[in-house]
Amino acid sequence: MLRWLTLLSCILFHTNGNFVEDVGAANQPQYPPPPPPFPFNVIVILPKRESIYDNFGMTLQKAMPVIDIAVQEVVKSEKLPPGWINLTYWDSRLYEDILLAERHATVGVIQAYCEHRLDAILGFADNYGLATVTKVTAGLNGGIPILTTSGMPSLLNSKKEYPFLTRMQGSYRLLADSMYQLIAYHDEDSVTQANSSLNYLNLIFFYHDKRRAVNRVINQDESQETGATSSHCYFSLYAIKRYFTEKSKTFKREWALNTPQFPFDEDLVIERETFKQWLREISLQSNGEFLLN
Repeated sequence: MLRWLTLLSCILFHTNGNFVEDVGAANQPQYPPPPPPFPFNVIVILPKRESIYDNFGMTLQKAMPVIDIAVQEVVKSEKLPPGWINLTYWDSRLYEDILLAERHATVGVIQAYCEHRLDAILGFADNYGLATVTKVTAGLNGGIPILTTSGMPSLLNSKKEYPFLTRMQGSYRLLADSMYQLIAYHDEDSVTQANSSLNYLNLIFFYHDKRRAVNRVINQDESQETGATSSHCYFSLYAIKRYFTEKSKTFKREWALNTPQFPFDEDLVIERETFKQWLREISLQSNGEFLLN
C-alpha cells in the first residue's frame, strides 16, 4: 500500500505544474522528490478463454492489448519513464470450473506476494474469486488495491470487508434504485409530487439460477444443496430486494419472512406447456396478468 501511495504522489507531482507556493518557504532550498519505487508490480487475473461461466466475455487476450496501449501512453506523455510497471498475467482458469477459479486466483496472488512483486491487482471475471482475493489481500502490506470492471453484486459494497476494492462500473444497487423509482410501491410518508412509480406491491422474482432452480434434477445420492454458484440474475435481484426493504417499510414487512420468487434453470429443456403453467402460477402472485393465447 505504501508503494501505491508513493507512486501516486510522484505522478501528481510530475503532472501538476500549477500550484500555490508557500511564501514563508520561498527562500528555502528546494529538494527533488524521492525516486518512485519502480517497477510498480501489477498482476492481472483473468481467464485465458471465454466460457459459459464468463458473463462479461473478459479474457487475458482481450485485456492485454488495452493494458499495453495504456502503459505506452503513460510513457509517451512522459509522466513516467519506460519500465515503470511490471505486469504479470495470471490465468484464473474460470473456463475449467467456476467453483475452483477463486482457488487458482488466490494461488497466483499469494505467489506474487511471496516473490515481492505485488503492489496492485487488476481483472477478475467472476465475483467469487474477486471476493476471496479482496478479503485476503486487505491484510497484506497494509492492503493491496484491486481495480475491476466486474464485482457488481451489492454484497461487495461493504468497505469493512472489501476496503481496497474499486469497481469501475458501480454495482447492481444502481439498477435497484431505477427499478424502485419505476415500479415499486412507495409508502405514503415517502410519496412526493415527482413520484411517477407504477406503485406495484405484489411482486415476484422470476429468474434463472441453477443453485435454486425448481426444475433442477436431483439424484438419489445428492442432497438438496447443489455445488452450482449463484447467477448474475440472483445477485441483481438480491440487490433489488435489499434496496426495496431499505427504502420501504411496506416491503420490509411483506418480505420479512419470505421474498416471492420462482428460480429456474434456463439451460435445461423446458416444455412449452410447463413454462405456460409457471407463468400462470406467478401471475396469480403478482400485479401481472397471464393471457392464454
